[in-house]
Amino acid sequence: MMNPVIKALNFRHACKLFDPDKKISKEHMDMIVTAAHLSPTSFGLEAWKFLVISSDVVKKTLRPACWNQPQITDASHVIVILSNPSLADPSKEYIRLNSERRGLPEDAVKVYIEKYKNHMETQVFPRMSAYAWCSKQCYIGLANIMTTAASEGIDSCPIEGFEKELVEKALNIDTNQYEVAVVVALGYRTKEQPERRRHPMESVVEYI
Repeated sequence: MMNPVIKALNFRHACKLFDPDKKISKEHMDMIVTAAHLSPTSFGLEAWKFLVISSDVVKKTLRPACWNQPQITDASHVIVILSNPSLADPSKEYIRLNSERRGLPEDAVKVYIEKYKNHMETQVFPRMSAYAWCSKQCYIGLANIMTTAASEGIDSCPIEGFEKELVEKALNIDTNQYEVAVVVALGYRTKEQPERRRHPMESVVEYI
């Protein structure tokens, strides 16, 4: 019997043509959003937000900012995943509050915050911006959204083809707090899944 996760991953593909008349049930959307909410983030920061869009009006407004791709308006729902780069700042009170919710004693909280500060200043910020680092976490949520959807026979299409500033403007996003990381369309396919193309396993996996 095939593992259910592998079965879902075999079902999943970047669906380009959605049936605009088929809508995802509230029960299924709640399940998909729960999967996003339960997704892990580095240091447990959860520096993100998920905008779940079902309004046809909003989707039409959003479409031009996403290279006019039909997935945006034909999909049942579109989820815009936002990152919150400001929360990555080691000096933010949020870092302390996020540590304290673990129920750690004060001395352990101080050690944890110092470890986080050192990691960000020596390993993260020399290589990337806070936006890029927080967006990396968003892709974990994206993967779980798509896999959970696929497990219920729901199609998805991850979308990076968009104009960031235009998406933020179309959705009236306060960019002092949030920035768009990635977009995913969800719905039901109109055509059979195309042949899957992957490089041979042995070329991308090495056991050591």
